[in-house]
Amino acid sequence: MAANQSSPGVVVQERDLTTITTASTENIGLMAAPFELGPVEQIVEIASERDLVDQFGKPNENNYEYWYAAAQFLSYGGTLKTVRVDSTNLKNAVSNGTAVKVKNLQDYETTFEGGTNAWFYGSRTAGTKGNSIGVFKTDSGADQIAVVPAPGSGNDWEFVADEAVSATGGAAGKVFKYSVVLTVTTVVGDFTPGTSTTVSISGSNQTVNVLAWDPANKKLELGIPAGGITGIIADAQTVTQGSNTCVIATSGIERRVYIAKNKSTIDFAAADSIQDTNSNAAAISAVRDEYSEREYLPGVKWVNVAPRPETSLYANNAGGFRDELHIVVIDVDGGITGTAGAVLERFIGVSKASDAKSSVGETNYYKEVIKQKSSYIYWGKHETGLFSATASASDGNWGQTATARQFNLLRSSTGSTDYPAGRTTVGSKNNSTFYYRLTGGVDYAVSGGNYTVTNTGISTAYELGQDPESQDIDFIIAGPSGADDAAALAKITSLVNIAEERRDCMVFVSPRRGNVIGISNTNTVTDNIVAFFDQLPSSSYLVFDSGYKYIYDKYNDVYRYVPCNGDIAGLCLQTTEVSEPWFSPAGFQRGILRNAIKLAFTPTQTQRDKLYAARINPIVSFPGQGVVLYGDKTALGFASAFDRINVRRLFLTIEKVISGAAKAQLFEQNDEAQRSLFLNIVEPYLRDVQGRRGVTDFLIKCDSENNPPASVDRGEFYAEIFVKPTRTINYISLTFVATRTGVSFSEVAQ
Repeated sequence: MAANQSSPGVVVQERDLTTITTASTENIGLMAAPFELGPVEQIVEIASERDLVDQFGKPNENNYEYWYAAAQFLSYGGTLKTVRVDSTNLKNAVSNGTAVKVKNLQDYETTFEGGTNAWFYGSRTAGTKGNSIGVFKTDSGADQIAVVPAPGSGNDWEFVADEAVSATGGAAGKVFKYSVVLTVTTVVGDFTPGTSTTVSISGSNQTVNVLAWDPANKKLELGIPAGGITGIIADAQTVTQGSNTCVIATSGIERRVYIAKNKSTIDFAAADSIQDTNSNAAAISAVRDEYSEREYLPGVKWVNVAPRPETSLYANNAGGFRDELHIVVIDVDGGITGTAGAVLERFIGVSKASDAKSSVGETNYYKEVIKQKSSYIYWGKHETGLFSATASASDGNWGQTATARQFNLLRSSTGSTDYPAGRTTVGSKNNSTFYYRLTGGVDYAVSGGNYTVTNTGISTAYELGQDPESQDIDFIIAGPSGADDAAALAKITSLVNIAEERRDCMVFVSPRRGNVIGISNTNTVTDNIVAFFDQLPSSSYLVFDSGYKYIYDKYNDVYRYVPCNGDIAGLCLQTTEVSEPWFSPAGFQRGILRNAIKLAFTPTQTQRDKLYAARINPIVSFPGQGVVLYGDKTALGFASAFDRINVRRLFLTIEKVISGAAKAQLFEQNDEAQRSLFLNIVEPYLRDVQGRRGVTDFLIKCDSENNPPASVDRGEFYAEIFVKPTRTINYISLTFVATRTGVSFSEVAQ
């Protein structure tokens, strides 16, 4: 009876027999290497050489073989899953304290994100490149600069930081900073900020603090110590710091009271009267916006980066106050970009509030923004010792919710020192610019001119691609084999184990550099290569080549020999793109290597015979025809259809596709109808492969005979797929016969 019918009628049903499968053309490689930059022990997908540079840095003297093996693979197309190898030597640069190693984002989240670190910021990448990073940060800070004249008599003003200040006009706030900025003449020497300094007032030396010194503009910024000074600073007085001296110029004194206004107060204005800590009234002669003068580099102002950070819309709606920050990341020495002082990234208007959201609903909490969007730094912890606009400093600590929060403000005790070296910008000491210079980053150790990495480190990196369900991989690229035979054997064996376990990819290996480079006798090279590969396991998932090629390294303006295994994997992916995966990647049609000036070793016919018998695919330079892969063997140690690359790749392709179709049968009804459905999926696919010259014939057996009732009761489903793979031509014999004029060809053509 038709479904849902209790009386005669017609019910229309559908059954889909059009489900098809297609071959994968992703062409994904996997390679692990000791790169200069990038996360450690984390797979990063790279689509081009430009991506490789951006993510992992340029090649250098210690890693170029790895780097160019990766780059050469990418030159043929496809995607490379790239992993930076770990080492005990690697360290990330940090702003303060002892350098640490933060492998990758997951490691950061697990170990460092909690904020119990000694450092405020650390480099995103381990290595010395991080030592070039500087981080500048600012927030609302002081709102206004109130300029006050010299006192009429007595002693100079004493405006003490953090004390309340109010004006007769009704404005109210707290003293953020008080300083005296001098224009000076007759300069001898070079003043050093933070060193004891005296001002000669009426013949009496009074101790003051040098906050900043700008020799180019002859500006000296002084801080008045707690308790004030005796007398009044005036024109023509002498300032002395050891052997350094100068004279205050005529009209060269400006007394600045930096004020952070209270929430909801009016501005301070000229002609308002304010009192210092000694209750002396000072009439304000001029008022300026502090932010318009705030610098983060000598002569470089924050106002040219972005408008003043204030209170975000989110915090304002929650009753919060002054949550915004600007953060600028600088390549101080040019170690990353090649340009000293280049801006690496900016984070504008991010928030101190943990719950802050942007206008589009994304997190705007500065800690989270840095974690999610920065390519150069990690956050380590919140700043301490901040300026508090409220009675209780803890009420305004960073990382709390925005609700009714008046966030504490940045107030640097040191200024932007060391940028440039030993210099503090005028107006930066005790202002709202914090500067962090990252140091302590360490690269890989170097031995024999190469970065030192252990086989354990290499194996661990490659094993990130071990699971075929989570990582699609077609090619595993070995790069340089190893420093010696023992290291190479261990490395390559571990790669073969991955491929054998996955059973859906191939490993590509070149000989050791020491077996090929710098050896003039080609017979010796041949013997070296054969002896090296004889130690390696038999596997149809493994491909050997004979070569190192000579290329131009444009990043360092030198010529180098690099291994060819990246190219051979590249030829395989290229073959997939221009023909089919079951075509051979060798020969003049599809086997010409790119970017090869010459080979370190070009084997003769006799040497090629020896190499081929030892499972090694020769790479040959033919004058006028290019550098060619001249063999298509796998490393299988016995005669089999699987001793050819095209056959192995045929089975890798059809196994991947058909197993994907088989997954769709899981948890379906185990009956004849389902078996028929499976046949209707697989048979057209194999017929298509046959039409595309992958197989000459095939048979699929999936019926009650190989699925007996006992198997069905156990929930088992069996299909047997028989294929006759198309073979490649490896040997051509041409016979030329000369005959007499009167001979019929039918007589001799037998």
